[in-house]
Amino acid sequence: MTAYMFQHEKTGLQYLHIDRQDTNNVFSINFRTTPFDSTGLPHILEHNVLCGSQKFPVRDPFFKMLNRSLATFMNAMTGPDYTLYPFSSTNEIDYRNLQTIYMDAAFRPNLKYLDFLQEGWRLEHAELNNPKSEYVFKGVVYNEMKGAFSENSAVFGQKFFNKILPDHTYGYVSGGDPLDIPQLKHEDLVNFHQKYYHPSNARIFSYGCFNLDKTMAFVDEQYLRDFDRIDTRYSVIPPQKRWTSAKKEHVRCRYDNMGAPLEKQNQIAIGYLMTDITDVYETFLMHILTELLVKGPNSFFYKSLIEPNISGGYNQLTGFDSHIRDTMFVVGLQDLAIDDFETVTNIFDRTVEEVIEKGFDPSHIESVLHSIELSMKHQTSKFGLGLLFNLTPLWNHDGDLVRAMNVSESVRLLRENIASNPKYLQNKVEYYFRNNKHRLTMTMSPDENYEKQFLDAERKNLQHKTAQLNETDKQRIYREGIELSESQKAHPNTDILPCLRLNEIEQKVPETNVEQQLVTNVPTQLCRVDTNGVVYFRGILDVNGLTTEQKLLLPLFNTIVTQFGTKGIDYRAFDQLISSKTSGIGFSTHLVENVHSMQQYEFGLYFGTYALDKNVPDMFDIFRRIFNELELTDVSRFEMLLENYLSEMSVGIAQSGHMYAMQNANGLVTESGRLRERLMGIEHLAFMKDLAQRHSAEEILNKCRSITKLFEESGMRCALNFTPTSEEPTVLSYRTFVDSIALRSSAKVWNVSEPLEQPSSSATCRHTIMNIPVNYCAKSIVAVPYTHRHYAPLKVLAKYLSAKYLLPVVREQNGAYGAGAKITSDGLFNFFSYRDPNSRTTLDVFDAAYGWNVQTVPKMDEQTLFEAKLGVLQQLDVPIAPLERGMDLFRQGLTDELFGKHRAAVLDVSKELLLEVNEHYLKPGAVKVVGKSVLGPDNKTLPKDGETWTTFAL
Repeated sequence: MTAYMFQHEKTGLQYLHIDRQDTNNVFSINFRTTPFDSTGLPHILEHNVLCGSQKFPVRDPFFKMLNRSLATFMNAMTGPDYTLYPFSSTNEIDYRNLQTIYMDAAFRPNLKYLDFLQEGWRLEHAELNNPKSEYVFKGVVYNEMKGAFSENSAVFGQKFFNKILPDHTYGYVSGGDPLDIPQLKHEDLVNFHQKYYHPSNARIFSYGCFNLDKTMAFVDEQYLRDFDRIDTRYSVIPPQKRWTSAKKEHVRCRYDNMGAPLEKQNQIAIGYLMTDITDVYETFLMHILTELLVKGPNSFFYKSLIEPNISGGYNQLTGFDSHIRDTMFVVGLQDLAIDDFETVTNIFDRTVEEVIEKGFDPSHIESVLHSIELSMKHQTSKFGLGLLFNLTPLWNHDGDLVRAMNVSESVRLLRENIASNPKYLQNKVEYYFRNNKHRLTMTMSPDENYEKQFLDAERKNLQHKTAQLNETDKQRIYREGIELSESQKAHPNTDILPCLRLNEIEQKVPETNVEQQLVTNVPTQLCRVDTNGVVYFRGILDVNGLTTEQKLLLPLFNTIVTQFGTKGIDYRAFDQLISSKTSGIGFSTHLVENVHSMQQYEFGLYFGTYALDKNVPDMFDIFRRIFNELELTDVSRFEMLLENYLSEMSVGIAQSGHMYAMQNANGLVTESGRLRERLMGIEHLAFMKDLAQRHSAEEILNKCRSITKLFEESGMRCALNFTPTSEEPTVLSYRTFVDSIALRSSAKVWNVSEPLEQPSSSATCRHTIMNIPVNYCAKSIVAVPYTHRHYAPLKVLAKYLSAKYLLPVVREQNGAYGAGAKITSDGLFNFFSYRDPNSRTTLDVFDAAYGWNVQTVPKMDEQTLFEAKLGVLQQLDVPIAPLERGMDLFRQGLTDELFGKHRAAVLDVSKELLLEVNEHYLKPGAVKVVGKSVLGPDNKTLPKDGETWTTFAL
């Protein structure tokens, strides 16, 4: 890997290229953007920039390119002080196409007023065609941010960030506060773009093996040479003026009906500003200190704050944030009583003093440094994107990027400093903590009137806006609503957008070279591939010998299994052994449907890790200890782990609400979907809360301990990915492990299948009531398995519906942040919406999809059909990292032959096939079992004739 840094002579634009023989090439352009209010200006600009440009005057070319490209990544994102436009692709023609789209959008956007109304905010009549109806606020970003701040952790994090960095741009909400967004004007957007989206204030990044000269010539000749250099000191973010004394703040949040009891729904965070991000070594050092202070049972704050079990564990703020000019360290707790705020503060201060006095265990330091060495060897398919995201914050403040990429030098310097001064790290803790006056302690408590207060403030905002309207304004708003609606429903000419052609796409399906062996009667898949000196180990255990209750406890078991000790080694020593020899041991639930039959699924316990070649014997010995010598006996430790587990489950539901809604809908229509919901969905949270109320921690631990019989009685199969030169010692160590464990079942490959019990009701619907201001809607239809002839056309139809129907209607017209359709590997056809101001309206849109297809598919031209296929190929033709080679075969039984047939079937889909599957599965009444799910606020208008709704609330 070689890094090249360039500067454009005429404009001063900085260009970083990372040359590496990696087919997944990356390109990005980003700008330093520093807002000075909370209207969401840079965020709304980011949305509008992608709504059409000089060369591509098409509404939303970004979304339309999703089905005209094989991009492995396409996005745009707004940070607190930069806006980033990245993409990646393995196809060079596609790469050049996207380069043109992105560069034209960045430097020559149209920034139309109607797009501002759609993406940002607008006043509109509740009934579009009725000028007498009341006014409401609408807008994609407006609803997005209402959804974002429906999560209490997001509220707490934003408030903390603004309070600890109050003096400049970080004192504002870059994404936009819903109560401030309506202050933004279209001309503000235009002016901000002219000022900040200039090449002198931009940085371009490219990565991979495509021709650099061609990229640079294009960037210069088509765009940069049109500009002159300007002074960009206006966008420089000065260091925060440091405080002379610590500060305290208290904020309010909404009551979370999914969370802990009301009296425990409190949070606290204690944070410091640390080093300047441009001090690369000190920033690296703070990452190391954070690991030593916070992560795992050997860290000081874990021992002092987590193990006493006064909370639900660390909150989402905890850790070291190096994405801003003044880096920040925070330790926070969630789900604790108000009376414990002072206790936590005192414990925190005592812990800092203890660190300074005692220092760190050298073996703990070595385990942290080992994780860095392993991470540098670990190869993913998104290595280039990872580099971009890690370097952008530093680059945004003109830091030394080459120095930052030379992690080995930072490790060497750290070892040198520790060797010359045994108290080196203790002195750093003294400097950054004991002597640091820029400290903020923030607490947060729920207010049962919080939502009402927000709605009142929103209503006052609306009243203030409407009170200022004269008759001309009212006519304008009515007219703009009609114009926007007509614009959204218009059929744009997308022919001007670039699109890959079939002959420009690689047709050969890459082969997965694996070998199946029986190693001491355990079916084992061996994959010889260049893994850069790392061995990847995965396994699956049969769980069908468990009782129903034991199966439902598997997610908890997976969480705690490596949190205890084994025979002769306590949990602290065991944790250190794991972290010093492996990437960490992971256990998870394995639930996969048969690719040939929806009436069959495999249910198992999945486990895995990876390690450096030299540590493979130790890696397998760790698994030997888990299988043979695990000791789940410490009740007080389990009680703490259980509390943390319950807290973690309830955090983040709203952030992934569409996934929970789809999972819930799936659970209403198939047995495997029902099991998945009970294991991973909101029903699992309800089950665990009920269990914790009815049973003592000791009783639940005993139930978990009974699950360890899997390590003695179950069937198992395993997979190994390794570099060919390490095969002999790797397989030898693996064989030693397999010989040492006490599996008693037969040696044959197991493939569990169970019949599904189909619910009888024609329309099963569930409303999960959440105390949030937006909805997440889903509809699930039982379709067909992977190898069925209808699976490929359903996949293409889902892409067509998402791009041409659901995004335009649910997102653009009705204001949801996202919407789409997909058929999953389990054969269920799903509709979904994300951060949606509507619920019944959206479900009606889902139901109307059949009729829309009937009207539009016969008129579909070949280009539109190909674009839908291309959207599917984008998901199929993804780069596969060495660690993932053969994993589809191992986990799902998906062979190269089956994959190749499916890919060919996608390309062979015709309009006739789309109409055929539309009749078979989407026509009302065609499928006996349909599930609908809504996560969102209480709503009495959801039920519809013919639907059977149940309401669920924790």
